Amino acid sequence: MRTLFEDDLVEAVISLCTAGRRPGVPSLQIRRFHAERERCYAQIDPDERQDAFARLHLAWFQEWELAAQLAAAARRFPALAEGLATLAFRKARAKSDEGAELYANPEGQRQGIVALRPDRFLDPAGLDRLLHHELAHLADMVDERFGYSPLLTGATPSAARERLVRERYRLLWNVSIDGRLTQRQLATVADELQRRAEFDRAFAFLPESRRVDLFNDLWHGRLTRHTELIALAVDPRELHDSHAPVPGAACPLCGFTDFKWIEVRSLRPAAQDRIHAEFPNLAAEQSVCARCAEIYESVPRFLDADQSLAGL
Repeated sequence: MRTLFEDDLVEAVISLCTAGRRPGVPSLQIRRFHAERERCYAQIDPDERQDAFARLHLAWFQEWELAAQLAAAARRFPALAEGLATLAFRKARAKSDEGAELYANPEGQRQGIVALRPDRFLDPAGLDRLLHHELAHLADMVDERFGYSPLLTGATPSAARERLVRERYRLLWNVSIDGRLTQRQLATVADELQRRAEFDRAFAFLPESRRVDLFNDLWHGRLTRHTELIALAVDPRELHDSHAPVPGAACPLCGFTDFKWIEVRSLRPAAQDRIHAEFPNLAAEQSVCARCAEIYESVPRFLDADQSLAGL
């Protein structure tokens, strides 16, 4: 596995170091860096000058053991060396841009990319915590036992439902990741109390005993497969196969829980046709929440009114 460092990330981190913002960088070395940097301006050709700056920044990125910290973190996850052709670190443009992604080229070679904000390097311990968390995600993605897939199998096609499932899945995976890291005595971004509080908020609709059991299974590595996490994210109440109007079940259209149900076959034919056109796998005897029923009952009337006006 090759390890690569994007020029923009290296330059930005070196700029912070030479400004005296990273602890442990000697002032004498900073003066040496600036002297070497001045010599780069002697290059007449702009491209050669840019290459000289890039080589200088990378040399000091290695001299100050910044590259070594990234490489050391990656070595703590042997699955990466086995499953990736390349591991690249790039500059994150914003906090929301940080994280790890997996890509594959047409030949099937996989590349992991970790986006980091340059200021992360000002706190070496904090950087390690973030690296462990993100690299553990990558390690799961390349581990056949985890069985990662970017598709949320089992989710309904509604946009609201997909967002909900993705948010739940992300939390469940984070709990599993940080629990396993903690068992390995590797520092990570959130401890057990933090993750348990997040889990309890997201799954507050479950009985407490059920929440405790699920969280413990996640934290202690008993739920560690993609399919298990997806099943829990899609149907935490295990009500997916119920056609009866079970109070508190998820609506098969919008995915939100409800306590008032309307049978689809009791709706007007136009509303039934519209529902089955958008959700062809919906069983004829299934019920939907009262909000969705009202929406699908109303839309055809508005369409009829618009068509009547259009004919005037």
